[in-house]
Amino acid sequence: MKVALYPAFEEVFNNNALKGIFYPLCEVSDVSASLSDPLFFVSSNGIWTDGQIENDNNASDFTRFQLDNGRYTFKGDINVYVGYKNAQQVFKYLETDFRQNGEEYLSKKITTNAYIQSILANYKPNFGALDTNYFLQTFYEFSINKLIYHKTGKFGAFNQIINNWGEADESPIVYEIKDDHASGYADIAVNSAYLFPQTLEIEKYEKVGFVVGAEFFTDGNDTYLLYDQFDQRAICINHYS
Repeated sequence: MKVALYPAFEEVFNNNALKGIFYPLCEVSDVSASLSDPLFFVSSNGIWTDGQIENDNNASDFTRFQLDNGRYTFKGDINVYVGYKNAQQVFKYLETDFRQNGEEYLSKKITTNAYIQSILANYKPNFGALDTNYFLQTFYEFSINKLIYHKTGKFGAFNQIINNWGEADESPIVYEIKDDHASGYADIAVNSAYLFPQTLEIEKYEKVGFVVGAEFFTDGNDTYLLYDQFDQRAICINHYS
């Protein structure tokens, strides 16, 4: 398996409808002989979900994507993601700000809390139903981590730089899914009847691996990736470690 960190949003999704909701974490290729296209780990950290809305393609615990020409197509209900309209608008604003000021934030080792206070003091975007601090924290930590990686080749170093934490252990980025409690997948499998609709039988999906949320953000929302070669669908499952 080959792993490439931080693919561009446009390389992962067929349109921009999910921008501000999902973060592309990494691309994996050469997964198996049965799959020629790459797959992608993506995370919806930074935005809460409405647990009352469920359908066959997404809910609080998972999102299922169709693979179309090497990219993900979303066929679920975007209303699952609380405040998604505001997220899309605020995300554009934050992207512009980070393009202009990201290097300075990094050189000055601006902490997450200082960044949040700066954004709230200087800009007045409409956050609506979003959890403002959580959304800003996720954006900043993801963006700083990505910037550090592109500048130095070091992955997961954001806390060491901006929060004075110790140096992180080297990471394989994508970890093996085990059918025991060593990876947390056992919890997902045991509770699958409660987590997923009846149409989603995870035992029929090939297990690709999982990424640790805390290596991309402070929030520990791990992402498990599975795919069905026959239906050409990939599932990103959220698991809070």
